[in-house]
Amino acid sequence: MKAAQFHDGTFTVTEVPDAPALGPGQIRIDVAACGICGSDLSMSKDPCRFVHVAENAGYLLATFATDRPVVLGHEYAGVVSEIGPDVTGFAVGDRVAGIGLATDTSTGIPKIIGYSNDYHGAFGEHIVVDAFWVRHVPDSLSLEHATLAEPLHVGEMHVQQSGLTAADSALVIGCGSIGLGAIIAAKARGALVIASEPSPKRRGLAAALGADVVVDPTEEDPIEVYNRMVAESNTLVGQGGQGILIAYECSGRAGILGSLLHTLPFNSRIQVLAAPFDDEIIIPVVGQFRRIAINFGHGPYENAYDITLQRLADGKIDAEAIITGRVGLDAVADAFDALRKPDKHVKILVLPGTRTDR
Repeated sequence: MKAAQFHDGTFTVTEVPDAPALGPGQIRIDVAACGICGSDLSMSKDPCRFVHVAENAGYLLATFATDRPVVLGHEYAGVVSEIGPDVTGFAVGDRVAGIGLATDTSTGIPKIIGYSNDYHGAFGEHIVVDAFWVRHVPDSLSLEHATLAEPLHVGEMHVQQSGLTAADSALVIGCGSIGLGAIIAAKARGALVIASEPSPKRRGLAAALGADVVVDPTEEDPIEVYNRMVAESNTLVGQGGQGILIAYECSGRAGILGSLLHTLPFNSRIQVLAAPFDDEIIIPVVGQFRRIAINFGHGPYENAYDITLQRLADGKIDAEAIITGRVGLDAVADAFDALRKPDKHVKILVLPGTRTDR
């Protein structure tokens, strides 16, 4: 199949072997569109570090041989082209999207498509995934817009895990697609949302998607903004009167955790949605002194992807505003370069050209 293959720091459009034959519970999908994820940017910047960290963490879902090529892309939507054994609820021709996981039939280990040398990602014409993670795309939703359910659902998942209520306030740090998802989920619960983002483009989107206060952190400290609102008894803060501030770290910026531990109000919480792959220095006793909890993704959540997909289908999210670019396979490298300078873009979709019914 035709794909944008990544190897030795370079994307090359070429013919690659098809993904393995379908195992039990798997389906093959013709790809209509796939978003470029922040983790794709991290991996392509330093594949060896990416895999080293994943291996040391015992996270086999994202380990592969870095001296062999991969085809990235897991924020997919497309059309079912083949059904494997023991699959129910799907038929050839169904419009689908979902979470990109495939169980390697040779090892029994689940893999994130794209972070595998054999189970290609969706920067190519076809993918193989486990049907358990696949959902039907509602008729009212285009396949391109359906790709956003994957990155945006991360915000819904973490907001659920954080226990946010209308009595609390949410500080969303970084307003890429993950941060925008956190804003949407926090506003759905009636909380005050302060969004912190240096990019004017992304600040505008944060406001459009419901953030109550939008701050450029290069000019104003968002925590000071929150403290001032509390001091002034702003009616937006703590609708129930007993809430706390929960910081949703979505920037992945080095040093942010240490800074938050020192500057958040006492009894605050930090929910980490995006994190760097490098070593991070914090002083744990500062968190203990200030009674600040850090959650890296622990805790129950329910139907986060389905909730987000339905919000998109219902028109509650301006999907087209989030999609700031579309490229074919031959421009994937340029798209990665553009996303590393986020003044212009939020989400760029890769269109492999397999399907035209988007």
